[in-house]
Amino acid sequence: MSVAADQRPEIIKRITSVPSNVPQEMVRYYVYWKIFYVAAGLGHLLSIFLFAYNGVTFMAIFNIGSVALFIAALFLLRAGRYRIAYWGALGEVTLHGIAAMICVGPGFGFQNYAFLVPILLFIQPFYGMRFSILMTIATLASASIITWYALNTPPVYTIPPGEVNRLIVTSIITWPVFVLIMVLPFIRASARAEKELASAYDESERLLLNILPEPIADRLKETEGMIADDHDRVAILFADIVGFTQMSGRLRPAEVVAMLNEVFNAIDALVARHGVEKIKTIGDAYMAVAGVPAPLADPDGTIADLALEIQDAVSHIREPGTGNPVQVRIGINSGSIVAGVIGNRKFAYDLWGDAVNLAARMESTGEPGRIQVPGDLAERLADRFVIEPRGEVDVKGKGRIATAYLVGRKGG
Repeated sequence: MSVAADQRPEIIKRITSVPSNVPQEMVRYYVYWKIFYVAAGLGHLLSIFLFAYNGVTFMAIFNIGSVALFIAALFLLRAGRYRIAYWGALGEVTLHGIAAMICVGPGFGFQNYAFLVPILLFIQPFYGMRFSILMTIATLASASIITWYALNTPPVYTIPPGEVNRLIVTSIITWPVFVLIMVLPFIRASARAEKELASAYDESERLLLNILPEPIADRLKETEGMIADDHDRVAILFADIVGFTQMSGRLRPAEVVAMLNEVFNAIDALVARHGVEKIKTIGDAYMAVAGVPAPLADPDGTIADLALEIQDAVSHIREPGTGNPVQVRIGINSGSIVAGVIGNRKFAYDLWGDAVNLAARMESTGEPGRIQVPGDLAERLADRFVIEPRGEVDVKGKGRIATAYLVGRKGG
C-alpha cells in the first residue's frame, strides 16, 4: 500500500479494504460491489423516511427490506458468496423500480433502473456477453412495459403537491450518483490498466532493445521468419579477460561476477559511444561489430578506436584480492558477414562468416594486453594507426597467416 493510500480517511480505507482471501481476479469487483452496497443501503435508508413522510407506506416497508438486503449482501460478500450477493442487488434494483412506478407513477425517475441494471449486468465476472445482452433486453422490456402501465394507470399513492418537487429533485440527484458509483471504479480501473499496459510495453521495449538492435526488433514484430542479411563492410571485435580462469578459482563467485559486470559495463559505454553494436558476451568474452545493422562509413577505423579505448579503460579496473590491473586480449578483423536472427525461441542477434571466425582467432592467438589484427587489415589501418608487425601465426582452419598488433593512433 502506498503512502498516499495510508493517508486516506479511515472510512474510505474501511470501505475499499479487501480481505486477504479474496481471489486476485475478484478484487476490483469486491471493492465495486462493497461501495455499491453501502451507497445503496444508505440511499434506501433515506427513501424509508421520504416514502413514510409522504404516506407511501408500501414503499417505506419495501425499503426497510431493501436496507436489510444490502446489509446481508455485505456479509455474503465477505463470506465469499459473491453470486448470491450479486443477484440480490440485481433483483432489488429491478423490483424497487417496478414497485415504485406502480406506487407513485413515472414522474420521479424510478424507471431509471433500466440504466442501472444493464450496468450491473455488464460489470460482472460470472457470465458471458450473450447473457448480459439477453438480460439487458429483458430489463429494457420490463422497463418499457411498466412505464407504459404507469403512464396509463393512476398510481396507488398520491404524493402531496408540496412534496412532488422535492422528490423530483431528489431523484435527479440520486440516480446520477448511483450511476457514477457503479461506473467510476471501472473508469478508474481502465485508466489504471492503460497506464500499467503502457508502462509494461515501455519496459518490454527497453528489454527487447537490450537484446536486439532496434531495426531488427521492429522486423521481428512484423515477421515470424528467419532474418539473415548480408553485410559487405563490417569490422568485428572479440575481447577476452586475461587470466580469468585462474581468477575464478581463487575468488568467490560474487566477486567474479562483480568484476565481470564492471568490465562489461565499461565496454558497453564505449560501444554505445562509438555507435557499435554489442552482439553478446560468453563467459568472460565480449563480442561487438561495427557496421551492423546500419552501415558505417569507416567500420575499420571505428573498431580500431574502440579496441584501443577498451584496452585503456579496462586497465584502470583492478583484480579483486591482488589489486593488479585487469588485462584483456583483443582480436579484430573486417570483411563480409551474414547477420540476423534464427530460430524462434530465446532468439539472439548473431553474426556468421569467415571474417567472424578470423576475428575470434585473432583474439585467441593474441597476447595479454594486446590487440591483434590480420595482415590485410593492418595494411588498411597503417596510414592512421601505429602498427607493430608480429609475423606469421598458425590459425586454425587458415594455416599460417601474417598478423600485427594495433598499438595506437598516429599523432595520439
